[in-house]
Amino acid sequence: MKKQTIQITSLMVLPLLFNAIFWKEDFGINLLIFSSLVMFILAFFLFPESINKRNVQISMLLTLLSGLMVIVHNSVVSKMGHLASFFLMIGFMQENRSKTVFEAALQYIINYFGTFIEAPKHLQRASELVFGENKLAKIISRNLYLAIIPILVFGVFFLIFFNANPVFNELVSNSWLYLSNLFSLSFDEATWGRIVFFFFGTYFVFSALFDWEISKNLLTFFARNEHITPSEDISEKKSNYQRNEYKIALMLIGSVNILLLIINIIDINFLWFSFDYSQAGNLSKLVHEGTGTLILSIFLSIAILLYYFRKDLNFYQNNKLLKYVAYAWIVQNMILIISVSLRNYYYINFYGLTHLRIGVGLFLLITLIGLVTLWMKIRDLKSFFYMFRVNTWALYIVWVGLTLVNWDVLIARYNLANTFRNGVDYEYLLTLSNKTLPIIYENRTQLPETNQNRLKVRTEQYFKHQDGYTWCSWNLADAAAIEKLKTQMATDPIITPKAN
Repeated sequence: MKKQTIQITSLMVLPLLFNAIFWKEDFGINLLIFSSLVMFILAFFLFPESINKRNVQISMLLTLLSGLMVIVHNSVVSKMGHLASFFLMIGFMQENRSKTVFEAALQYIINYFGTFIEAPKHLQRASELVFGENKLAKIISRNLYLAIIPILVFGVFFLIFFNANPVFNELVSNSWLYLSNLFSLSFDEATWGRIVFFFFGTYFVFSALFDWEISKNLLTFFARNEHITPSEDISEKKSNYQRNEYKIALMLIGSVNILLLIINIIDINFLWFSFDYSQAGNLSKLVHEGTGTLILSIFLSIAILLYYFRKDLNFYQNNKLLKYVAYAWIVQNMILIISVSLRNYYYINFYGLTHLRIGVGLFLLITLIGLVTLWMKIRDLKSFFYMFRVNTWALYIVWVGLTLVNWDVLIARYNLANTFRNGVDYEYLLTLSNKTLPIIYENRTQLPETNQNRLKVRTEQYFKHQDGYTWCSWNLADAAAIEKLKTQMATDPIITPKAN
């Protein structure tokens, strides 16, 4: 079957499916069904040559994995992780020569916004093929194409003035009401909303199925050599510059190494082996201000090493000492990461688990990966492109890895199972996702009365929202949470759940 036939068929089917399974629904099994179908069409019909590329294969696996996690956990992280992976996968397929996650993301972004210009052109050419030599049809299609941008710009200004000028707002509303009565139109707000939703879905399908010319030569703007090569300049001036740069780098990295060694000795003594909460002083200041400053120092260290090992200093004859000092600095920064992690760990034990404290740990993991790749860059004469490629892939894989855990449920269980100095922050727990409601309900006797009332309201709203969804929004996490809440309320009710 020809590529053009598949594109036309998909353009007719996918927007209808998008409208049917996502309108007024939550993400659940519908998201995996739609993304898997699009992936299948792209991989086996529209871009079959891409299926042999390792980057495409990995992005497909990560997309499927994160899609399954949407069904299992249905967390914000899993939904965002799956959507990000889905869009990246489309970018990799449209330009299968892409090596970095950034290139794939840029490919899809340019293609997405390019659809605004290219899709009307495609529709015009298609209409001319359909209507053949019919002059009237050609004139209509050509003028409709020319009118698209003026209509859209007019629409933007119309909405601005509609919201900014109450007299104009009333005039338009009254005119629309008069026309509706005159022609017996029945387009209400919901109908218009669904029409807009359908066109949004159609636009997205266009951006996924077509790789427009506007994004064809994107890779020519990126230097893609993964190894550093020495420059051909062997002049005396260049040699003197290189020698001076070497001395500056050695003094800078060596002196900061000594300073960092003192900091690490203090942290190892204070945090690693003899930490005492009663003697820790202001633990909040130790973590919040200290952690931010230390992370900044790690990034400065990475930036300095990237600068000095960017090119010819890698090939300087007597640079072994500089490399050893750089390796020592990298190792000391790894030790610093352990110390920052301990600060975060002690803070969690003291005050409880939150999204931000989990985020600090994950941020430190990404930073550690960056330091490891920096070591490999210096050792193997790798380029900045190598570091960029490896670290963006690491970020992508870690992001999808986050979808494997329901973090809100983990936070709720940990905080309710442990005792903290200031007690449990129930206000924070009641801001977590609805999947935590059975856990909080099970421990509701610990909640103050105002929080129990909030729990009751949230539980009522949860049942109401779930009753409004169809099978399209089904997911394991919500199904299990609803079932558990019903069981709990059967024995110890706050509210009476609505029967199915």
